[in-house]
Amino acid sequence: MAHRTLWRLLAESDVRIGELLNLNVRDLALDDQVIHIAESKEGPKEVGITERAAVDLRQLVGERREGPVFLGLTGSRLTSSRAAETFWTVTGKSMHVLRYGRQDRQRPTGRAHAAHSPPNPRARELTDTPWL
Repeated sequence: MAHRTLWRLLAESDVRIGELLNLNVRDLALDDQVIHIAESKEGPKEVGITERAAVDLRQLVGERREGPVFLGLTGSRLTSSRAAETFWTVTGKSMHVLRYGRQDRQRPTGRAHAAHSPPNPRARELTDTPWL
């Protein structure tokens, strides 16, 4: 459940994996469909999430009121390497595939820039897959 919820959030939002894995239960405002990112490259930010992601997070967190949102099998915080390994095992793809459909904005230098971009336009296609 933790992995699929993480993958859904990566596919549907513009949040980096490290930002998601650092989330604590207290950072979730699921009734408002918002997650609070305390530390990001842009500084603290609030990110809207889909209703489906909020439902998944609610199930994942259950009755917990504190601690990491994403737990590994040992009960400690899930790591990005473990998340990537599991994604590869399940899909045969790199987790980066979840980011490729985003509409990138251009920096003044002309390089693609995904920060603050709208939700992934391929999110529906990605989230309709059996692994999400």
